[in-house]
Amino acid sequence: MMQTERTNKIGHPFARFRSSRPRGIAVAKNCVLLLLALFAYVPAGFAQARQEVTEPGILVNPAAVEFSIFPRKPELTYYPCTQCHEFMTPNPEVRELLSPHPSSLDHGDQRIWCLTCHKIDDRDYLTNLLGENVDFDNAPEVCASCHMQRHNDWMFGGHGKRAGNWQGQRAIYSCTHCHDPHSPLIEPRAPKPLPPVRKGLERPKNAREVYLSVWERLEKRDHE
Repeated sequence: MMQTERTNKIGHPFARFRSSRPRGIAVAKNCVLLLLALFAYVPAGFAQARQEVTEPGILVNPAAVEFSIFPRKPELTYYPCTQCHEFMTPNPEVRELLSPHPSSLDHGDQRIWCLTCHKIDDRDYLTNLLGENVDFDNAPEVCASCHMQRHNDWMFGGHGKRAGNWQGQRAIYSCTHCHDPHSPLIEPRAPKPLPPVRKGLERPKNAREVYLSVWERLEKRDHE
């Protein structure tokens, strides 16, 4: 008897609790505690998911390695925009624009317009869907408003281009270094020719078939 009581106290610490309390009450209590823990954790998770802009060209995310972005403003021909727009009354009407602006946008399937991304009352800034000012050097924050998954890939290194090597401080290119924001689709390019065959080797007869591009394979299939 003494041995049984000792086993309950040491070997099975919850045995006395189970025998004195109905199991249903214990399960309900654990569920309540779990829900409270989830409600306390979710807002913090959402707060961390959004990147924090510390200064132009620097984006920080607690879940990603800190990185810097190459600035874009020195490469923009007509920046600052206020050199013209400060003398113009803002016009939010959707219309065809004149040069030097593109007359139309090949972006968003006509669901967006210039002022979706450009700040109407301060043209030296972009804007996100929250209406916040975004520096031109931090353009990826604007892209993330719609392209969240692609932006996440870019931020963690699965999309885009990194300068230098894979060690040390991360320095990466902005979305708009590769994509024209007014027409972001990158047209397919023909692949480079096959590398030369090493001396003493012969190229397999079916090598050309292996390296056919997608459009070449489709064209060949259509003619068969």
